Amino acid sequence: MGHTVVVVPTSTMLRRAARRRCPVCGHGGLFRHWVRMAPTCPHCGLRFRRIDGHWLGSWFLNVCVAQTVVVAILVVGVALTYPDPPIAALAAVDAGAAVLVPLGFFPFSRTLWVAIDLAMRPLDFHDGVAPGFELEHWPDAGLGAPAGR
Repeated sequence: MGHTVVVVPTSTMLRRAARRRCPVCGHGGLFRHWVRMAPTCPHCGLRFRRIDGHWLGSWFLNVCVAQTVVVAILVVGVALTYPDPPIAALAAVDAGAAVLVPLGFFPFSRTLWVAIDLAMRPLDFHDGVAPGFELEHWPDAGLGAPAGR
């Protein structure tokens, strides 16, 4: 009997990653602490740090989310309190968000970045994944594939 091959679409990888699970196999237990990720998936063996500098993408994703939240708080706060916005209170809330959002979003940015990276650079032999897992392949880049595939 041969191995059953599981084809994992990009949308599934992103949904799994949004729940802090392995994008390839869907299993959890990837974090030893909130900010300490295991080097490999305990179930399928995927090496999360696939190349040098791999985590720069997750850092960038985390910074973008934090900046978006900080700007949204400022814009909504000013809009709701116009014409006399409480600048000191908005600054305090923004300062808190600027610290708490990156810490809270950190594990999600890690797993989401792994999924995004896998969509752009599919699995290869050196990624350490157990046989039987295959990502959905498209002729061009995984993120630019036509809808419905």
